[in-house]
Amino acid sequence: MQCNSSGYSNPIRGAQFGIISYDWSNAKTQWATTKPMDCVERLVTQATMTKTLNPNSKVFTYRNLVKALPWFKEVREKLDDPIYSGFFLKFKPSNGSTKDTHVPRCALEDPNKCSIFYHDQEQTPEVPTPSSPNPDGSCDQYCDCGSQPCGEYLWDHRNGTMLRNFLLNEHIAGENGLGNPNIDGFFIDDFWCSDILNQERGYGPCNDPVQGPTEVDRFSQEDMGLSDDDIKNLTLGWEDNMGQAQQKILDLGKYTWSLIPGQANANAYPVMLSANTCTSLLEAACSEQSSWQQLPFLFGLTVNNTDILQIKEDVAFFLLARGPYAWLGWGVWGMTWPFNPEPAHGGLPPSPEGVSRPKEIDQDYGVPLGLCIETEKGIFERKWSKAMVKLDCNKFEGSIEIIGFADQ
Repeated sequence: MQCNSSGYSNPIRGAQFGIISYDWSNAKTQWATTKPMDCVERLVTQATMTKTLNPNSKVFTYRNLVKALPWFKEVREKLDDPIYSGFFLKFKPSNGSTKDTHVPRCALEDPNKCSIFYHDQEQTPEVPTPSSPNPDGSCDQYCDCGSQPCGEYLWDHRNGTMLRNFLLNEHIAGENGLGNPNIDGFFIDDFWCSDILNQERGYGPCNDPVQGPTEVDRFSQEDMGLSDDDIKNLTLGWEDNMGQAQQKILDLGKYTWSLIPGQANANAYPVMLSANTCTSLLEAACSEQSSWQQLPFLFGLTVNNTDILQIKEDVAFFLLARGPYAWLGWGVWGMTWPFNPEPAHGGLPPSPEGVSRPKEIDQDYGVPLGLCIETEKGIFERKWSKAMVKLDCNKFEGSIEIIGFADQ
């Protein structure tokens, strides 16, 4: 999950990955000063540059079905058009003051440019001021998000069919989204949380840090004048629209990060291999009916800050357990490159930080010739067309013998 806010990320580097996801803050220094802002168009350009270098890489970009971000062209157009005012949540009725809410109703650099629609400035480009010298993206003289002040607006998921059709057919499947052949999927960010629903479902209270939309000012419920029942209905509406969006994405033959098992965030597979988990994980994976063989999985390499600690065991586990759709790598939420670029992999100079890309992940092992089998208790083998893979969980030793087998 990569983000270079000063400009485009290096597409040579991105093309080295099986999945590369570009965040909305990518090239922010450039799109924040463009008038009007053109974040979504630059995401398309970044995806196109990467896909051109490696058509087999799966390139994801960013979407948000909680926040309505006006630096996305199709969102800004709807905010600017009064016909679509029902798409967005509004501030509570004003008492005549522009300071009756915790977040300003008006643009910070222009007190005459105000909006009835709720918005905060949690992660919003602004013109630097003495009180805010380092905003999250610097505008040039003034911020151009269209007729509305720049800010994080919110979709009103109680709207129904009209909003849903827009989200599915334009925001998701439009020409700047999955309708573009260079974009294979989305990282869809944020969620709604209701204390009422959580209690009904046996969960704890919402803690981001309060109920409502995530990564939004904690007083948003008060500033919008929403009741707890309103939050419940908005959460239910968001859940329904998210389900519809996921199905739309699948119907298009593309994907979204949250459908990968265990992916609450952009992390490598969260069940890491160890001597204690080795046998149970492989016994679960070595079955044709197993979810490991039916669903896409991410497998994580075991690393510290500078080294991969058990490369033979991790690669053997990947080759034994993987199904038709699987990726091996290392990375955690943080939007940085997980491997040093090396001259042998794109001609880039090594980075002073991170873990070097191991040669084992570039070896051609061919294709699997059947599923893995447990030859003895705790010992697993699988034939590939160019290798014999074995992992002895009792000794916790992995081995891969490069060899050719008849395709049978």
